[in-house]
Amino acid sequence: MLPNTSILSKNELTVDEQFIYNAYLIASRRAKNQPVRLRKDFSNIKDEVYIQLKKLGSFFDTNKNIPLHEFFWAPYEAYSKDEFFDLGFYTTRKAIVAYTRYMHKRETQDADSDNCINDCKLGLKTIYNHCIAHKSTLQRYKLDTGIPAFLLHLKEHKINFYILHGLEVDRAIKNIEQELLDFYCKDFYTMYNNTRVKFMASKHLKEVIRKGLKIVEEKLLIFQ
Repeated sequence: MLPNTSILSKNELTVDEQFIYNAYLIASRRAKNQPVRLRKDFSNIKDEVYIQLKKLGSFFDTNKNIPLHEFFWAPYEAYSKDEFFDLGFYTTRKAIVAYTRYMHKRETQDADSDNCINDCKLGLKTIYNHCIAHKSTLQRYKLDTGIPAFLLHLKEHKINFYILHGLEVDRAIKNIEQELLDFYCKDFYTMYNNTRVKFMASKHLKEVIRKGLKIVEEKLLIFQ
């Protein structure tokens, strides 16, 4: 997936690369319900592992929107918790496919599940922080010209389809070419329509999102 790295010194592992290894370790132990003991000494790691960590470090530097723990956990959800995925697996294209499948699965999960509600709360926080940083109202966030911010956030898995339904951006979405929508999220309208049914039928999530957006909107009125 990434170019080879020559070995100069195993002491050259950065703090971030060491953190990457421990994030991988947490996921592999979690899948087996085993306790985790984080690694502190990296002076005697195998050459193969050293190179893999360098590759992954470069990968995460390029893809800062991908959360470490979600990336390493993804194949256990996308494939099977009974399998073992070594560090080398995460330097392959299969790891990207697993992550994409996992995130799509999360975005279409049961609307009233605890995980979904928590994801949506984080999504609302993302919208608020974005608007604060750009001194924007919620209305301008929804009506951005060009590529709307909400579509970029959806692509980066910072918000999900349930939040789109809460934002009520149907008109803005209809003004975007389907080819572009599918580029940002594969099978966009299939996922959009499926989650709309779940959103409208939800007993809790719908109110959580609507109340949350109302609070966000009121707090952003200072930028009118």
